[in-house]
Amino acid sequence: MAFSKYIVPALMASGAAYASSSSCGKSGSVTNITAQADADALSSCTTVEGDVAILSQAANGITFNGVQEITGSLTAAGATNVTLIAAPDLTSIGNEFSLSSIILLTTLNFPELTSVGSINFQALPNLQALTFTKGVSKAGSVSITNTGLTSLSGIELTSVGDFDLTANTALSTINVNDIKNITGTLIISANKNSLSIEFPNLVSAQNLTFRNTSSISVPSLANLTGELGLFGNYFSNFSAPNLTTCADLDFDGNADLTEINLPLLSSLTGGLAISNNDKLDTISFPKLSKVQGAIDLTGDYTNVSLPALTEVKGGFNAESTGNFSCSAFDSLRSNNVIQGTYNCTQTSNPTTMDGGSGSSSSTSSSASHTSSGAAVANMAVPSMGVTAVLGALLSLLM
Repeated sequence: MAFSKYIVPALMASGAAYASSSSCGKSGSVTNITAQADADALSSCTTVEGDVAILSQAANGITFNGVQEITGSLTAAGATNVTLIAAPDLTSIGNEFSLSSIILLTTLNFPELTSVGSINFQALPNLQALTFTKGVSKAGSVSITNTGLTSLSGIELTSVGDFDLTANTALSTINVNDIKNITGTLIISANKNSLSIEFPNLVSAQNLTFRNTSSISVPSLANLTGELGLFGNYFSNFSAPNLTTCADLDFDGNADLTEINLPLLSSLTGGLAISNNDKLDTISFPKLSKVQGAIDLTGDYTNVSLPALTEVKGGFNAESTGNFSCSAFDSLRSNNVIQGTYNCTQTSNPTTMDGGSGSSSSTSSSASHTSSGAAVANMAVPSMGVTAVLGALLSLLM
């Protein structure tokens, strides 16, 4: 009898704990939300284990009261009749915060949210603002495409992996003041044509690609391990006053570009490609000394200044419709500074190394791309050809 005196309360306590655990999810499981009543069933849970999924049949507003942490993902896909998703107490989502194809969603209210595994928002055409009052300061990656957002207020990252902002046609400003490091690929493309981008404290990044923007400010950027690509933008000046090195550097189809200001750039582990920038008359890189890939310059320029150049392991192609002299580069070629194939000429039909047109006045347009592979075969090997094709298709669609 004495044994039962202790075992029965213990079993009762264990059962209560199990019931509580079950109602608050389970690691590796999914808690499905089809109506507000399902969300209310979690209101006694400060932590929900596993994933939470808002299903397509859900409608109107879904609010998660009381929940402070979701250890897995919070997702909603195809819930076309949901207008509001809120979690007033939620501070963290362990894995993905993913919302897609929720066409009536106008309100996303997560005032305490500061940490997510990743953000993936797609096809949210009526969502104009993020109510992330405290600011999301931690996310492994961010992808926001085809939304109605007008700004990224509430995204306050210091570091991020991949960062993709595409086809948000109302997005007029990107100002992520605290971000210092982008360890993956940044792509900003096909947003509002007047988009202004400010990364005042960004110091290092891997790959940066900018398309269809009116202003880019990266005053602190010092180091790129991958590509810096600017395609089809509308600004007249691009400046990265502290950038010292990157892999591939590519300017193509920036119709209003008149000045490239990279005064400290000293080395490229890939190549340099400049083409189809109608108003760019002078190309100048005063400190650039070593290029592991190729240099490919085509357009309407009249002056190229590379006074510090000591080594180009790949090929060299300079073709211009302007009154341009090749004498300085003829000397570099004869002194074996340019180690790959060599072409320098004034022509009415400049052609890039990969066979595309180097002037937007021609009937076809293709960006030229160079890479460190050029050093092996003494020819330019396109390292960004896929990017160029995608860019051209995007431009046609717009």
